[in-house]
Amino acid sequence: MTDGRVTVARLAEAKGLPVEALRRFGLSDVDEGVRFAYVAPGGAPGRTRLRTGMRGAGGSAWVPGDVHPVVAYCSADGLDHARSAGYQIVVEGESDCWTAWHHGLPAVGIPGSDHWDALAPEHLPVGEVFVQVEADNAQTYPDGVAGYVAAVVRRIRILGFTGRVHELKLGDGISDLSDLYGSDPDGFTAAVSQALDRSRLAGQETP
Repeated sequence: MTDGRVTVARLAEAKGLPVEALRRFGLSDVDEGVRFAYVAPGGAPGRTRLRTGMRGAGGSAWVPGDVHPVVAYCSADGLDHARSAGYQIVVEGESDCWTAWHHGLPAVGIPGSDHWDALAPEHLPVGEVFVQVEADNAQTYPDGVAGYVAAVVRRIRILGFTGRVHELKLGDGISDLSDLYGSDPDGFTAAVSQALDRSRLAGQETP
């Protein structure tokens, strides 16, 4: 591909994931880039996303004219992973979900830091939730990542979730799950497990 257009193959290469995995998650090539639909936990269609950049910040937007509701990014497999594991990881965007789901880990994606209210009770069929804390980025978090995390936690409690809620920090210099995977693909699942344990032991449970 010489025109620089984002494709499923190029996105898969950048994320270190198999092309077949991204296609299984519903990604497809279109003239403008890569398209994929958000879907509600019960299977109802949500709004469709268009990826025109290798990174979501500045390179991901809703398809113009789509009037379906804005919902959090989830999949049947991802929710099954959550039920099996007993916990859910709340991330911002879709890329971290692809990385998690491919490795059999749970994740649900907030579709932009201002859409924390897209999180619904059905996304949390667990007794423990981890809210991923990324590095501060003015483009992704105009009001700061701390404000975003606090808003997500408030939303989780407003939904009536009474289980444990932790802030998930992945380590120095590591912003998110995709970043963690890129830094050490072979050690990814072990590193996630260690980060979850650190969050539990650090007393980072939120009220």
